[in-house]
Amino acid sequence: MVPLLRAVVVWTLVLAAVILPHLDPPQANVPSDAAVTQLRSFDRTSTLTQIKAKRVQAAQNAQVQQWSSELSQGLAQYAAEQAALAEAQAIVDAQAALNNHPPPPPYIAKIIYDAFSPLGARALQWAINVAYCESRYHPNSVNTDSGASGLFQFLLSTWSGTPWASQSPFDPVANANAAAWLYNRYGPGRWACQG
Repeated sequence: MVPLLRAVVVWTLVLAAVILPHLDPPQANVPSDAAVTQLRSFDRTSTLTQIKAKRVQAAQNAQVQQWSSELSQGLAQYAAEQAALAEAQAIVDAQAALNNHPPPPPYIAKIIYDAFSPLGARALQWAINVAYCESRYHPNSVNTDSGASGLFQFLLSTWSGTPWASQSPFDPVANANAAAWLYNRYGPGRWACQG
C-alpha cells in the first residue's frame, strides 16, 4: 500500500509542478465573462439614461416652445390694447382741445370713448365735457349735497333705472355705459352740468 501511496504523491507533484503551469486556468474566462456582462449592463443602463435624458430634454423644449408662444401672444395682445388706448386718447385729446379743460387720464378716456363713440363725435364731446364738469374724471366722486356718485354723477334714483343698476355706480365702465344709455334714450338734458 505504501508504494501505491508513493505513486499517487509523485504523480500529484508532477501534475502540480509540470502540467498545471502550462494549462490556461479555467477561472480566467469567468472574470472576463463577468466583465463583459458588467460592461453590457453598464451600456444598457447608459443607453436607458440617455433615452430618459432625451425625453426630458424634448419635454423641456416643448414647454419652452409653449411658453414662448404664450409670451408672443400676450405681447401682441398688450400691444393691441396699448394701440387702442392710444387711439382713444388721441381722439379724446382732440375733443378736449376744443374745450377749456384738460383731457381725461388715458384709462378714463378709453372708457368714455368705448361708451360714447358708437353715438357719434358730438355725443363723445358732450360726454367728455360732462364727465369733467361732474366729477373732474374721478370715478369715485360723490356729491355731498345730492349724493350723486361716480364718473357722471348719477343719483341713486336715476341709477336704479338703468340696465347697470346691479353694478356699483363707482365702476367707471358701468357708469359711462349707463350715461351713454341715458344720453341715447333721453338726450343730454338729464345733466345740469354740461361742461
